[in-house]
Amino acid sequence: MTDTYLDRDAPASAAAGAQGAVPFWARPEGVAFIVGLWMVLHAVIAVVFEIAVNADDAIESYMVQSLELSYVPRNPPLFDWLLWALQRVLGVGTLSFAVLRYTLLFACAMLVYRVARRMIADPRLQALATFSLSFIWVIGYHSHRILTHSNVMIVAIAGAFLTVMALSRHRSLGLYAGLGLWIAAGTLGKFGFVAFLGVLLVACLLEPTYRKVILDPRLLVTFVVAAVPLGIYGFALWHYGQNVAEATAQTIGITGAGWDAVVSATVGALFGYVLPLVLVVALVFLPYNRGDGATPDAPERGAARRVLRSVIVIGIAVTLVSTLAMGTASLRDRYFHVFLLLLPVYLFAELERLGGWRPRVWIYLTLLAVVSGGIMISRMVVPLWPDPRLCGRCIAAEPLYKLQVAVANKLGAAPTLVADDRTSAGRLRAAIPGARVVIVRENQYRPPSRPTTGCARVTGIFNGLPKLLLPPADQSTIEVSVKWWSPWMNPHRWSDWQMTILPPDDPLCR
Repeated sequence: MTDTYLDRDAPASAAAGAQGAVPFWARPEGVAFIVGLWMVLHAVIAVVFEIAVNADDAIESYMVQSLELSYVPRNPPLFDWLLWALQRVLGVGTLSFAVLRYTLLFACAMLVYRVARRMIADPRLQALATFSLSFIWVIGYHSHRILTHSNVMIVAIAGAFLTVMALSRHRSLGLYAGLGLWIAAGTLGKFGFVAFLGVLLVACLLEPTYRKVILDPRLLVTFVVAAVPLGIYGFALWHYGQNVAEATAQTIGITGAGWDAVVSATVGALFGYVLPLVLVVALVFLPYNRGDGATPDAPERGAARRVLRSVIVIGIAVTLVSTLAMGTASLRDRYFHVFLLLLPVYLFAELERLGGWRPRVWIYLTLLAVVSGGIMISRMVVPLWPDPRLCGRCIAAEPLYKLQVAVANKLGAAPTLVADDRTSAGRLRAAIPGARVVIVRENQYRPPSRPTTGCARVTGIFNGLPKLLLPPADQSTIEVSVKWWSPWMNPHRWSDWQMTILPPDDPLCR
């Protein structure tokens, strides 16, 4: 409903002149095509070149062996629900992860584009703001290797902000209900969404046009709509005895760090998020800029820009104050997703007011294409040349699927495999369809029991132990050594694993 309303009331193209004067890459269909092509190419790389799942995907692979209302208290379950549903159709391998990851990233990018169309007048700057998400390194690079629940959260952040913008122009029960759905989706995606919601509330109260949105009695509809799914999830947490506060404290890690360490970690994480975006924008558009063709600020665009600016500034301040209060130096760059996801839109909204950007668009587009292409090439190079100096463990290139023959011969078609940790378990499950995988010690989620054709403990998956460091073999141990497919690397890498056959009634197999 939000998109329908905004499409019907979009003045951006008219402000920039006739549609024929707008290049294809800056038109809505062009933006959708380019973003979609970017997603498809990365998905193809993930399925064709990367033959094993990465570490974060592996943890979720382990979790979704069953459908649960809650899996672990550290992360809410919406990502796992989506992955579970996809794997019923696409299987447990890399395809399901690629489809979910790039569907979420595409949805996020297109919602950010909708926000840009409301805040920026010129279609070229709207498109650049959207494409610039790839200059946020957490999205442009890290999102292909890590990040699962965060991808659900950033979709909800963009969707919630877009809906609030729509409410500032036309308040209706439908839009308030839609905001409630975004709140539920964001909170069930990742708990960090709650921080975004709090800062967004304060930012709206500071802007008169948006203050009316918050003070409207129909906001109660938002709370009611959000409360239903969140209430069910809250009941599940209580039922399973899962403590979110305790899990959050464990995630924060060691506290009591000095103020200098905290500030250094916060600044490092902040720079890690905004670079290279801010640096490239500054270097391309600011030197010798005379402000030619600056666009006057329109009231609606100006109000939205000020709200977004408040979200960014207050969010950074809250992050610094809270980390100082807790004394934690474990802040990571991806945590700034919560407050800085829409930073590209804000930067290009300000650039439009500054002017002088038109002759330099082609330089920026060229840099975007070069960096995006370089990232794609680097992802393809890792499986072709998995040198530890390039990618460390290079787990996406490790041929775990070669265990399938040994497992099928010794354990049958529906085995139970015992791994040392969640990452190892998830990687095994993605590589060996039909296997139920458990771990040695699990205090939270454990996949339900089922009939099994055999059971074995598999060692060496996560740590990549060389053969000399594997546990001593006994009569029930099968040693497996496999050569990696690495055509550009000679000598090839090898992996050594052990498979110890266990009786089906062994406590580890139950």
